[in-house]
Amino acid sequence: MLIREVADSGIDTGKLAALSELLKKRMEDESVTQPFSQDSFIKLAKSLKVNVTPENLGDLISQPPLSNLIEPLEPGSGVLRWKGDTEADTGMSVDQAQAVVNSNAKAAMKRRS
Repeated sequence: MLIREVADSGIDTGKLAALSELLKKRMEDESVTQPFSQDSFIKLAKSLKVNVTPENLGDLISQPPLSNLIEPLEPGSGVLRWKGDTEADTGMSVDQAQAVVNSNAKAAMKRRS
């Protein structure tokens, strides 16, 4: 799909951007760590009278203003990831992160002595 086709499609990307911001803030407020499903996002967008489909969602996300808010879709993942969502991208458990921090602290203490 060409950029012109998305721009001419009549899809209100402003509403999608507002929805994205609302969902991101709400998930942060509730301390939700799980990613948001694409299907749920599409259903919410349709409830706002925005015609989003699984086929055009990737094209919409690749363009501003959504490209500033949502990471590019990963094929087959079925989830949305917000920009700046580093916890979801690390793939590291809390125990693993603590072990890395502890080993770095020990190494720093050895250099300091």
